[in-house]
Amino acid sequence: MNKKVLMSFLLVGLVLAFVGCAQASAPAVIQPGSTDVAGNTPVAGNQATSGTEISQTPKEEGSKIVRIGDILANPSEFKDQEVIVEGKIITECPSGCWFTLDDGTGTVYVDLKPSNLVIPQKRGAEAKVYGKVVIENGDAYIIGTKVEF
Repeated sequence: MNKKVLMSFLLVGLVLAFVGCAQASAPAVIQPGSTDVAGNTPVAGNQATSGTEISQTPKEEGSKIVRIGDILANPSEFKDQEVIVEGKIITECPSGCWFTLDDGTGTVYVDLKPSNLVIPQKRGAEAKVYGKVVIENGDAYIIGTKVEF
């Protein structure tokens, strides 16, 4: 096989491996100087809302921190409810679109992609997550709408 063709395939493979779970459908508009709910990461504008900031934070009045173990023990009680969980980030997507959070009572998967959010690499950091509990194939996870460090 031609060395140039082989090198091209290798280069494309490395680029795809580096990109991780980021997709071409990611938001293209960045608001200079603004930060998202995760801290220092720039806010990505939602093209459907003409570049405005994404604001999907649950109502904090009456909201209290829920233990992850309670969600996992009785997921139907929390299904489609907005919750706040706190814990340590155990694993994280290279692109920052999902992570697992452990609070000592359990570990839960947090998906940020449906909210068009990403976080910087924060494995090992303490985080406060706002989101909605979803049950899929019998497993509970959280669609995160806000992350605080």
